[in-house]
Amino acid sequence: MKEEKKTRDFTAYEKFLAYTHDQGPDDVEVWNGKKRFQKLRNTPLWALLTPARGVWHGMQFLYVHGMKGFPGKVKNKIENNKWSRRKRALAFLQESMPSEEEKNRQREEKFSYMPKISVLVPLYNTPEKFLRDMIESVINQTYQNWELCLADASDSGHPEVCRIADSYAEKDSRVVYRKLSKNGGIAENTNACIKMATGDYLALFDHDDILHPSALYACGKAISETGAEFVYTDEVTFEGENLENIVTYHFKPDFSPDNLRGVNYICHLSVFQKALVEKVGMFSKEYDGSQDHDMILRLTDGANLVAHVPQVLYFWRCHENSTSMNLDSKSYAIDAGRRAVRDAEARRGYPAKVHSAQICKTHYRMEYEIDNPKITVIIHSRNSAGELAERTKSSIKEYASYKNYEIRIAAGEENLKAEVEKAGGEYIILLLAGMEVITGSFMEELLMFAQRKDTALTGMQILDENNNILSSDIVMGTEKEYLALEVNRGQPFDAPGYMGRNYYAHNISALSGSACMMKKSYFLGHYKEGYSLFGTALALCLEARREGLDIVLNPYALCQIPAGDYNTELTETDKDKLLGQYAGEIQSGDPYYNKNLSYVRFWQKK
Repeated sequence: MKEEKKTRDFTAYEKFLAYTHDQGPDDVEVWNGKKRFQKLRNTPLWALLTPARGVWHGMQFLYVHGMKGFPGKVKNKIENNKWSRRKRALAFLQESMPSEEEKNRQREEKFSYMPKISVLVPLYNTPEKFLRDMIESVINQTYQNWELCLADASDSGHPEVCRIADSYAEKDSRVVYRKLSKNGGIAENTNACIKMATGDYLALFDHDDILHPSALYACGKAISETGAEFVYTDEVTFEGENLENIVTYHFKPDFSPDNLRGVNYICHLSVFQKALVEKVGMFSKEYDGSQDHDMILRLTDGANLVAHVPQVLYFWRCHENSTSMNLDSKSYAIDAGRRAVRDAEARRGYPAKVHSAQICKTHYRMEYEIDNPKITVIIHSRNSAGELAERTKSSIKEYASYKNYEIRIAAGEENLKAEVEKAGGEYIILLLAGMEVITGSFMEELLMFAQRKDTALTGMQILDENNNILSSDIVMGTEKEYLALEVNRGQPFDAPGYMGRNYYAHNISALSGSACMMKKSYFLGHYKEGYSLFGTALALCLEARREGLDIVLNPYALCQIPAGDYNTELTETDKDKLLGQYAGEIQSGDPYYNKNLSYVRFWQKK
């Protein structure tokens, strides 16, 4: 056994597991090369190169993945070509846009509280079509109690911005325009908008984007019904001039603080109380390029209630001059984003280094400072552990980099609590017998999150013998048949996941209990009798949700077990008990899986 383990090859995981740092010259050169290549898009030469590009991409895929994944690649290409995307986009827009009758109903509806919402738009050399689209999307809102604050930092070569904005201001007193004496950068220009605002709430809106007609209505209604100080919505990204060119649908989770550490997933549309800004401070020029991420971190920390409207109400335009496509702003924006997250963690009392993830420089991987508490690893199985437990024990002893630990064996479901009670560690790790370590620093990776006061459980990503995911994010559906869904099962361990979430630690509703860490005191204080091992884990997770504590999945903590040895199942008895004991939590839906997403085609729209 020992000799065999020494020959294990970990090179497949090295790139995924390695911490990355600043963007270097090689990254910039590669990006510049890609940018020059992309300039060929929409030219006759680009069209002529289409067959050759298809062959080249196919050869690259075969070289990396072999024939196994090729049929899926072909299917994905067919489903996601521009004609298929456009067809889906047209159907989506038809479904999501309100009828004239519904618009009139929304215009007439009165909430118990009708906050005035000031829409903040810093302008800078905005193209005429984009400017008109943006302004008219505000003017055409069904919610009427708004003002549009336009702070214009355009240069002397773009006088049409002033002319167009002025013309709208003359027609509608709710449009407030001010020409700035200088361009102070995005943070200072946004602050100028805030100083113009007279509303109770503020909404961030980019100068080249479009609001859904019901955007302010839905946000105003959420504010009135919940009293939330911060509200955000779902969004889509589209290319160029037409909404039909949708490239990304972002159906977001409810407020997820770890997701927000990992990436500015909230982004658009954000609406927040003006008094909250007075509490946490204005936009900071120090974070220009990632000023929204810094501000949203501060605002959500300062808010008593953050509400999510699970509805696409914002259309984010992507074009060659947008900030996300502009290399000149990219390197400083990446650095600013890392500093924004690092500084937020310092304010919270959790010192950390923040690294850019492999998949994207603006996705962040946390590296918290940790102490050296004792950890008890409990290897458990449904029946007699035997050889499988020895496999796990041997793997830990050989590969674990953390040294202050002990190992205990819990053979049979009835022995789990007894072994936890005997544990000498402040923290416990539950590992299913047969599990083997991939991430040598798995204890550190789990402890970084489990040590936080706001976190109840931290989970690992479990792989099968082919390096595909067996268990990571578990979604809790509202019906018995969908009570515990492994929504990432079958994906490669280094696949991006939905919106890149597989490259940053993120919040989830439940873990299987096959590879996770928690404080010993949490387990003993919340343990419920009469469940299977999987049911016990779900009950612990639902207890955390009931208490407002977080559950974190760290995708960089990897372990592996043959699929045939991964024998966890949720019994019918477990399901009935959970549905009875946690009916309120379950019936309210999974906060980390958007209600627009399917329980059958995971991460796809219903």
